[in-house]
Amino acid sequence: MLTTRLAAVVPPDWHAATLDAVRAIHTGIFASVGGAILVVIWDGICQRPRRRTAVAAGVVLVESVVYASNNQVCPLTPLAEQLGAERGSVADLFLPSWISRRIPIVGTIGLALGLVLNLGAWLRMSGERPVAGESRPDPSAA
Repeated sequence: MLTTRLAAVVPPDWHAATLDAVRAIHTGIFASVGGAILVVIWDGICQRPRRRTAVAAGVVLVESVVYASNNQVCPLTPLAEQLGAERGSVADLFLPSWISRRIPIVGTIGLALGLVLNLGAWLRMSGERPVAGESRPDPSAA
């Protein structure tokens, strides 16, 4: 695990304050990744892939790699537990357990949907652009 050694360097008197900071950071990351998934989905629904779509997708994919490479556990979860949290999962802090258990699958489906919609839009847009040297027919000439 990526963060297991960090709790050992935190003095015991600071565990509660550090746990609050870890929860705040964890919640911020969770909200940011969720927002990035929503951006990818929205831009796909609107059929307008943009630079922000690529940035949002990149953020989510990096987080996904970190999550998957850490045995499908956020690296901050064991740190929070070592600092005294009953459960380190950020989702359990404010969501019912039946929702929090489904977050990875819902997020994955949402991201996949958004990526497919954006890819389709991008392919349609790239097919509409004239190739260098070609000219488009003048619609007023008809």
